[in-house]
Amino acid sequence: MDSVLKQLTNNFNELISREQLLRFLDQRCTQLFDRIIFEQLYSRMPKGMNGYVSVNDFKQIVLQAYQTLTTKIAQSSTLMDQKRNELNSISQKLKQLANTERYNNYNISLQSTLTIQILDGIVQFPGNSLVFIKIGCDEIIYQTKHANRNSPQWGDTFTFPIRTGQEEVWLAILDEESASNKQIGGQVQLQLQQFYDQKVHEEELSLMDQHNISKAAVVKVTVQWIHSQTKYLEQEILETQQQMQELKFDIDEYNNDIKAIFQPFQIESVGNPIEQSDSIQKHQQIANQLYSTQQNYSVEPPKQNTEITPNQWLRISLILTLMFFVSAIAESFIRTQYLDFLILFYSLWFYMNNSELHSLLHIKIMAFMYILSIVYDGFWMFFYFKPYLKNEVKFDHQEDTFHQYTVVLCILILIEKLFIILSYFNLYVKCPNARQNIFDEQYEICFGSYYQQKLAESQKQAQYSSKVIRQGTPNVKYIYPMQQQSQSQRQRYSLRYVQ
Repeated sequence: MDSVLKQLTNNFNELISREQLLRFLDQRCTQLFDRIIFEQLYSRMPKGMNGYVSVNDFKQIVLQAYQTLTTKIAQSSTLMDQKRNELNSISQKLKQLANTERYNNYNISLQSTLTIQILDGIVQFPGNSLVFIKIGCDEIIYQTKHANRNSPQWGDTFTFPIRTGQEEVWLAILDEESASNKQIGGQVQLQLQQFYDQKVHEEELSLMDQHNISKAAVVKVTVQWIHSQTKYLEQEILETQQQMQELKFDIDEYNNDIKAIFQPFQIESVGNPIEQSDSIQKHQQIANQLYSTQQNYSVEPPKQNTEITPNQWLRISLILTLMFFVSAIAESFIRTQYLDFLILFYSLWFYMNNSELHSLLHIKIMAFMYILSIVYDGFWMFFYFKPYLKNEVKFDHQEDTFHQYTVVLCILILIEKLFIILSYFNLYVKCPNARQNIFDEQYEICFGSYYQQKLAESQKQAQYSSKVIRQGTPNVKYIYPMQQQSQSQRQRYSLRYVQ
């Protein structure tokens, strides 16, 4: 590793950029360095300003990954040997039972057994003495040891022979007081058919009182019914083989990860010099073409764009419309606002349901209605101010207060209308195509989840300082972000030291 990394720099503490390190690894490989592994290695390196890292930190992360992967390979190999021994032992048992196991008329083995282990529980029925559990199957009855009722712990295991699969299996909880009075605290019955798969089941049993009204206790148990030793061992063989296949797949993936990590540091084998030279030149051409193309697509710092987009103008127009709505309500206290409310209701209806109208048609209609409203307000203000122009004002103090209130609101609404017309004009200029409805779901764009989702996606894209390369086409393409790269073979097992 040191001899190869010296080709990059003689000072291993020198900081280099992410792109420089990735380009060096690509040039050292017979094919491009695994992007998934590189991102996982790079994410674990301490970074300086602008994401720069040192060669020494990269070396330590690679060695740490190698140590972790080799440890996992050793652990998986040991577990593989254990599973192999278990498989041999189970196979031998199966051969012995193949000719000796017999079944009754219910297709149940003559050695069929039900195993129940009583673990612990919660006692809810009243009393002060120690509690214990009785468990029975037909005529066979067992009893656990006595335990403290506040936190009972038993751990007793019982086995019952099963002949038909229709046996009644029951549990009852008692304490010393109820046992002396020949009563029970609670009871429950098990259905054997739910354990027919022969697997170990962990159950929480609710024991009801003798009247089946209230819960007396909750008891945790494990239940397993082996109705056929042959079938049970066959299932064990299949499960063990599947586990061995998964372990083998894990070991192969670990080895592939090690091979991919150390591919840039391998010493090239001696072969045909001409073919080796052609291969190196071809790889260098691909790498140079890649990075020359990458320069054209290099990530530049985003330029500040002061121009307002159509969506921003749309949002501004909606906010102004809502402000106009509030002002019109305030002014309606003195002056009737039939025309303004008609405009408002039409405009808000469009924002809430834009399924039939074209956006630019709406802009034209709204602009015309606002212009008509401004003309109407102009005539109204002329007649309203006429007494002042002729010095014929005869208002008392209260009327003069209302008059000032009306004038202020009227001027405010007039200014809001002018700004709304300005926003519609900018929308019309930005979107000259009158046949295209580009503002679907207007309300969602301005304030809803659509706008938030777009904002989150743009922020997520800005976090990536470089682009991931997709191979397989003549032209170099880039994917933004990295998670979109195909991971069909590495979705579950890529670089296990991450875990």
